[in-house]
Amino acid sequence: MSIFRSRIFQEIAGGALVLAVFVLPVFAWAGGTKKFYVDDSASGTQNGSIEHPYKTISEALKHVSGDDEIHVANGTYKENIKIPYAVKLFGEDQDKTIIDADNDSPAVSMSHKTTLDKFTIKGGEHGIYVRKGSKASIVKCTVRDADKDGIHVREANTTSKYSVNIIESDIRNSDRAGIFSEKRKIVIIDTVVRDNDSDGMDIATGSKAWIDNNTFRDNDGSGLKVSLDNSSILVASKNTFRDNGHEGVEVNAYGKTGIVNIKKSKFVGNKNYGIARIARSASVSSSVWNGLTQTDNTFSDNERGELSPVLNIR
Repeated sequence: MSIFRSRIFQEIAGGALVLAVFVLPVFAWAGGTKKFYVDDSASGTQNGSIEHPYKTISEALKHVSGDDEIHVANGTYKENIKIPYAVKLFGEDQDKTIIDADNDSPAVSMSHKTTLDKFTIKGGEHGIYVRKGSKASIVKCTVRDADKDGIHVREANTTSKYSVNIIESDIRNSDRAGIFSEKRKIVIIDTVVRDNDSDGMDIATGSKAWIDNNTFRDNDGSGLKVSLDNSSILVASKNTFRDNGHEGVEVNAYGKTGIVNIKKSKFVGNKNYGIARIARSASVSSSVWNGLTQTDNTFSDNERGELSPVLNIR
């Protein structure tokens, strides 16, 4: 039987995150939390205990309730799963604990207050689908080969209570965007978004976002696409935008004010501009662009230059 480890993930309100890792013995029980175990090599009696784990994640999910945990051994699980309210899934090893979609629906669907930690997610309509109004944490996951978006995030309130946190993950080879987020709060830290057939990350108008220490590279569209209108987007330090097919960062405006602050990031070898300003409406006044600030960034070998003039594209 494989040895499992579990992790505690804590978010600090206001966009700052702390990942605190505590190693716990597999037999530990915390409060009223129930722990279930899954191993694809299981046979005979299967009751979800560490001695008699379930063979599939789907079977374990039939028995959980809010705040329960499922610990999954290394193996390939050919199934599509829906994680119910407040349930946490922990894989044994990011590269060796694999959920491989069995049909064209999302490989993993996440409900409110759910966590997915240390898995590889393959295929599916979307690799991970975060449901409307749901807070979710995606930690140390590889998401690849989705038929549409690698991670598709539905809308929610823009407060931290409903944020989606993507930490230390690798999002690649999606047939659309690596990450697409409707209006909400989204936090992405220490993540690589690469080789997707559209944009690396596309964030809808009116969103709040904290984007820190990530790499967006080799995406066919722009590395990152955002909108000024009613948004508050901080592209903080140590992000790298490299070798994307369009812009490093594409900033769109439709006429309303907002904030996009890009700082201490690198823009290298993008096919158009490092940062592009795109007016999508005739009502976009010049003052709207005061909401876009960029400081202490470095640029090299972007084919059309560093910061574009305002481009009128409708």
